[in-house]
Amino acid sequence: MSRFLGSARGRLLAVFDSDEAATAATTALESAGAAVSSIDVFRGDEGAAAFDSSGGSHGPLARILRTVQFTLMDQMPDFAYYEAAARTGRTVVSVKPRNDAEMRRFVDVLRAYDGHFINHFGLFTTEEFERWHGPEPDVPGFMRR
Repeated sequence: MSRFLGSARGRLLAVFDSDEAATAATTALESAGAAVSSIDVFRGDEGAAAFDSSGGSHGPLARILRTVQFTLMDQMPDFAYYEAAARTGRTVVSVKPRNDAEMRRFVDVLRAYDGHFINHFGLFTTEEFERWHGPEPDVPGFMRR
């Protein structure tokens, strides 16, 4: 079974429209102080499956988890966007900043390499830094922002 991202808590995520931009941004994040182990890259069907916004691909417990999360957490509709981005040829980069200053520095890096749909997922809130650019992906209406 593929990897399953149970939660985005503590992660800063961004969408890149090309692999080249995502690779350059990842290198720049490392130069800006991100530990290699704090960076994840999601692309293609395998990357999309990690988000599995319905939980359906990872079994009944994952489906229950996603249902509870959708009810209680504001981040769940975003998973549908990240899943669709990876599935349609874009690349999603995730980095786990250690503190607020590092997070804001990483946002600047992601923007500099044309990252969009940049969101930081905290314990209780999601902070949006950059909206989706271009046509939005095809996601169910109840998952739209």
